[in-house]
Amino acid sequence: MSEVVVRRRTPADIATLGEVLFAQQSRTRYPFRDPLPIPVAQFLHADDALAAWTATVDDVPVGHVCRTGPPTGSPDADEMNVACAAAHGCRVEELGWVNTLFVGTGVRGLGVGRLLLETVVADLREHDLRPCLEVLAVHDAAARLYLAAGWREVHRLRPAWLREAAGPDEAPDVAVMVL
Repeated sequence: MSEVVVRRRTPADIATLGEVLFAQQSRTRYPFRDPLPIPVAQFLHADDALAAWTATVDDVPVGHVCRTGPPTGSPDADEMNVACAAAHGCRVEELGWVNTLFVGTGVRGLGVGRLLLETVVADLREHDLRPCLEVLAVHDAAARLYLAAGWREVHRLRPAWLREAAGPDEAPDVAVMVL
């Protein structure tokens, strides 16, 4: 197999990343909602990511991660931000969020997710931001990656969007984590 390269995401990557995202969805259940209620470019934070990367093999996108600011606009977002700020001992404005991390099925197990996670964490630290993320309880591989990298759970909730998507009794919990 060729070398995995992590580079800044470009607008030209979005369509291929959307294909990679949905090709792995049946195996990982990420994203949880299929079909998405929003365009894939919006899900990938094409317009609002503060930074974004893609992992490539032979210059073909095989994975993705981005950095966003603290979530806003809902009581669930406020709850997550407060929990992370308290865990980090900082203000909400000092938080940075790891978002939309996924790896294509054909490269799973090769350390691509770890490389993407290390890249975004290094960027967060470079910008003096405190790392935060959320992971659904059904995303076992992602949770194992985060725990192995030193992340710890600081809050658990069942957001409104998830209760609406899966039903109040079927919705998995979301673990909110900090590094």
